[in-house]
This record gives sequence, structure tokens and C-alpha cells, in this order.
Amino acid sequence: MQGIQNFPRPIVLVSKCLEFENVRYNGQLIHSQVVRDLEPMVDFIKVCPEVGIGLGVPREPIRIVKEDDNYRLVQPKTGRDVTTEMDDFTDNFMDRLDDVDGFIFKSGSPTIGIRNIKVYSGTSMAPVVERGAGFFAKKIIARYAGHPMEEDDRLRNYRIRNHFLTQLYTFADFRCVKRSLSQKELEVFNRKNYFLFSFYDDSVYGKMCELLEQVSTRGLEKTVEAYETLLKDLMQKPGDLESGVVVARKIVSPFNESMPSGEKQFFENLLRNYIEKRIDEDALQEVLRLLVLHYDAENVKNYTFLYPYPDILRMPCDGKRDKDYWSDH
Repeated sequence: MQGIQNFPRPIVLVSKCLEFENVRYNGQLIHSQVVRDLEPMVDFIKVCPEVGIGLGVPREPIRIVKEDDNYRLVQPKTGRDVTTEMDDFTDNFMDRLDDVDGFIFKSGSPTIGIRNIKVYSGTSMAPVVERGAGFFAKKIIARYAGHPMEEDDRLRNYRIRNHFLTQLYTFADFRCVKRSLSQKELEVFNRKNYFLFSFYDDSVYGKMCELLEQVSTRGLEKTVEAYETLLKDLMQKPGDLESGVVVARKIVSPFNESMPSGEKQFFENLLRNYIEKRIDEDALQEVLRLLVLHYDAENVKNYTFLYPYPDILRMPCDGKRDKDYWSDH
């Protein structure tokens, strides 16, 4: 199925310690399945902020300290304060950063973690007073708000990974549309993502369609900017089970009259099983793919809801599927 769609090649900023270099404070390399899976398919921009400011490998750990509403990045064992160095490195790095579609950060890192990072009240023997983003990541989040961003640990979860990859490939595709600055390309992008965007947020998608009707008065460049803002808003969170059912019915609706009665009944039973959580979205998606290939194959490019990213990136199913549970051993 991968060959059905021509996917763009995303540009992804990634923590250098994930699969690439032994740059962790303890000299370790962190293994990440999603990074391994993506490596042949994307262009990675690798960064380790701590090495970037001259801290060695291995090195003493650093932490975020909050004192009198000021946040500092310090190395408790040495007493070294690297706040200014990190701020300068981050600013310079972002100023040199060209196009980027998404970000994969290292969970737990005081520099490049994006959530739940410990903030202490002092350099040693001090309690955690709050949690937030790392020093480097916080500025990235501010500049690239709305872009696909995740941490390695969370990307082990099927739903989080699926959402991230869907975002990533959609943003990569939109980057190409922005570069073309073509009204036709923008309209094609909007049309082919009809089902996907309706699944994410039908009301926001309606606003995106309204924008395209105002190009002559708003101007193409401003329309593209406004459209991108709505795209970021729309893709922050995937649709729920009910949205999935609505979109499934929308997909089947144009060729419903052509379906034999037995096929219609099968589809209704499938939706019922999906609603009652007896099957997952993958099973529903595969049947929808088959129906589209049968009834509307020439327009398969307009079904990004069913083909949001290359199939080779789909998360492996149960690793114990082939285990012999009936063996005597």
C-alpha cells in the first residue's frame, strides 16, 4: 500500500543521543524504535545542547533551579552556572535553523525535554518545586508552537506515535505547498485532506475552506499564513471514536448505492464492533481502504485519512503474536 501515495520527506530535529551518538551525561546512547524506523525516511537535524555549550562526555548532571522567580541551569557538583551559555546557544541555533517539520526530544532532559522536567528550589538537597520544559526545548516550543513535537518515551505508545506521524507528514506536505505559493496547490492540499481534517476537527476545517474562498480579497500570501495557523490549531489533538465513525460514513457515502446489501450489512456490523470497541481503528481502516480501492481507486490520493504516512512506519503489532502458548516448555 505504501506505493499508493507519494509522501514528502520530512525534516525532523532530533536529540542526538537518540540512536546517533553517545552524548548522554553518562556516555550512553539511547535506543529509540521510532527514530530507527524514521531514519531512512526523513532528514534528521541532530542536536545535543549540553555538548553544544562545551560540556564534556561523560559529565556531571545539570538541573534547572528556580530562585526568586528566576530560572537557572546549573551543575550542582561543580557549582557551574551555564544559563547564559545555554540561552546563547539556543538563540544562535534557532537563528540558523532552516525549514523543520517536527521534533523528537529526549524525555527527562533538563535541556531538551518538553514536559514534566523537574525544577528544583536549589542546587543540592532541594525539593522539586514545579515541572515544565527544558531550557533549550522551551524556546523551541515558543518559536514552533503547533508543530509536531514529542518525546522518545511517549512515542512508544501506539496512539501518540500515530498522531505524531500523521502530523509530521501533513506538515511536511504543507511545507511544499508554502514553498510553491500556489493557490492551486493549496486547494489540492485542502481537498485531499478533507476526510483527515474532518476527523481532526470539522469546524476548524470549515474555516480553512472559507479562507480559500477569500483569496482574491485577502491575497495568497496572507491566506497561506492564516491557513497554516488554522492547520496548527486543527492538528493539536486527533478526533475521537465518534469522529472516526462520522468520517467512515462520509467515505462510504458516495458509493453506498453501488454496494450489495450483504456488503452494506458487513460495513454496518463493522462500525458497530468499532463503536463497541471489539475492533480497533486499524481494522476499520483496512476495510475502508479495500472499499476505496474497489469503488474509487482513481481518487485514492484524496484519502489521506487512510494513508496519513508510509505503511512501513506503522507500529508493529503484538510482539508476542507468534509465540507458541501451547508448547510444553
